[in-house]
Amino acid sequence: MAGATAIALLGVLLIALPGRLTGLLGFVLIIAACPLLVAFGIPLTVSVGSVALGVLLSFALWFGLAQWAAHRATRAPIADWRDWWRMLWPLALAMALGGGGGFVLFLLGVL
Repeated sequence: MAGATAIALLGVLLIALPGRLTGLLGFVLIIAACPLLVAFGIPLTVSVGSVALGVLLSFALWFGLAQWAAHRATRAPIADWRDWWRMLWPLALAMALGGGGGFVLFLLGVL
């Protein structure tokens, strides 16, 4: 969750900077950190409730994935962080790409 928070904050910072490219990159980072925002209609409809719910559920999903990876990694008698990352990275990549896929579908609908 800390990594997702850091990426989302970097995205917010990039959106605040002037320029189209920095805004687009910032939005992509926010969607990678909080992929469920697309499911709540962001960027088409922006309300405080939908953003808060999307961020909260995205972080809950990240927490659940991290706990599942920890459970799977510690099945072996000797486990370390590499085991945890080996369990987590495919799911984290799939989650970030899912949010990115929703963003691409949004772009195709807008253009």
